Amino acid sequence: MRSIGTGGVRALYAAYFAFVGLFSPYLSLWFDSRGLSIAEIAVLLTLPQVLRIVAPPFWGWLADRGGRRVALLRTSAVLALGVLLLFPLASRPLEYAVVMLALCFLTAAQMPIGEAIALDLARGDAGRYGRMRLWGSVGFIATVLAGGPLLDAFGLAALPWLLAGAMAVLVAVTFVVREPSAPAPRAGGVPIGERLREPAVLAFLASAFLMIFAHAALYSFFSLYLERQGWGTSAIGMIWGIGVVAEILLFMLQRRLFERASAMRLLAASFVVCAVRFAMIGASGGALWVLVWAQLMHAVTFGLHHRASMAVLHRWFEPAQQARAQAAFIVVAYGFGGSLGGLAAGWLWTEVSPAATFYGAAAAGLLGAVAVAVSARLERGRSRSPDAVLR
Repeated sequence: MRSIGTGGVRALYAAYFAFVGLFSPYLSLWFDSRGLSIAEIAVLLTLPQVLRIVAPPFWGWLADRGGRRVALLRTSAVLALGVLLLFPLASRPLEYAVVMLALCFLTAAQMPIGEAIALDLARGDAGRYGRMRLWGSVGFIATVLAGGPLLDAFGLAALPWLLAGAMAVLVAVTFVVREPSAPAPRAGGVPIGERLREPAVLAFLASAFLMIFAHAALYSFFSLYLERQGWGTSAIGMIWGIGVVAEILLFMLQRRLFERASAMRLLAASFVVCAVRFAMIGASGGALWVLVWAQLMHAVTFGLHHRASMAVLHRWFEPAQQARAQAAFIVVAYGFGGSLGGLAAGWLWTEVSPAATFYGAAAAGLLGAVAVAVSARLERGRSRSPDAVLR
């Protein structure tokens, strides 16, 4: 039963991130082809992050309260497919905004619930979690590499239909995922509200905010930045793919990393690399060798950061709190961090320069390293029961 459960989660990761592999790199190019301004694109690409302020808590609360997590995955995916079919009918910014809001509210259910199921099945085993999670990277790289040539062949007008196809696959996969057994609460566990108010947790969430704030420049404007430097759609997909290949290798090797260093130390390292990575992109001038090195660092700034963050959440929160803990993490990091980061990136792009967008992301990475150091120091200084202490 455990192997069947993990197989379904692997498929869920692969299908969801296959959708993201088309959505994140190419949507800005599609909006640009529809004649929207940089300011309008920045606002539209910020909407998914804004929805992550309200949607994940709703889905996380519903999942933890009702216990029917897989049913929520299926329902949200089916409704998201219906919304995607409306994309070609939109023609004005307001219409795009309405469709984006509906789509992103529904897709926001997938990862809080999916991660909670994966962490429950992994039982704290970094290797088992990594073997499930790497399939998300496989799905992403498959579509990001295929998307460029397909869009070159059929034009950017084909993007909404490719997205609908990817979502249809996700709908099918949700019928393979098995409902896990209900997690039992830990004896003497700390209520989730009390845990979220602890200073060490607040500092950790601040660091998560800053990491995704920094990555908003990547997700919103990296493709446009590459296009402005003269790269074509297929080349843009290849450059994105380099980062995901590195991420896959990281997920395969992560058990060794976590055996040698604590989650907090690895988390701190990811922020230092983040600052270096985005400074390199800003200074690259489109030079391929610089972009390749910067993209290889995605293994650390996304893959390692994500896994270390999941380790932190798994140790801090009870099994029955995991969906809500995931939701809180997504709200702070992707909701507030992603939305404000996207707006800041758009402002820097238009008011200063495209390169300044990535220099700003590098500065956020440095601040995030400070926040992790504060969280680790607060954690070491408090007296807690063993199950509440982070490694």
